[in-house]
Amino acid sequence: MSRSVSDLLEDLDEAIVAAAEIVRRGQERWDTDPILHLAGEAVVGRIGDVASKLPSNLIEETPNVPWNDVRGLRIIVDHVYHAVDYRILWKTLRDDVPKLALAVGIWRARHPEIFRARGREGPSIGL
Repeated sequence: MSRSVSDLLEDLDEAIVAAAEIVRRGQERWDTDPILHLAGEAVVGRIGDVASKLPSNLIEETPNVPWNDVRGLRIIVDHVYHAVDYRILWKTLRDDVPKLALAVGIWRARHPEIFRARGREGPSIGL
């Protein structure tokens, strides 16, 4: 079943909010809580899955996002999970996910017609 761009971006919003919550809990807790590690893996897995389904115009209009890396990280956390470096995953959640949110938020602002068609005026997380 194919999902709309709006639905995909809602999924992305959910993952971005979860990443922010993980980061909000702090690196000390991240370093000692294996449940947060699994949550972080799930978040980047969701982001990578959504990235693999986004329309080409979004990808083309956000060249500052390393989309191949975003999709590739999903493969790692889903299939090579035993090799995940949690220090790198923390930096991804803390530094890269907010940059992704900003880039997608700018794209959304350029394409309000996608959200108005469904009765939404824009992003749900204030990007």
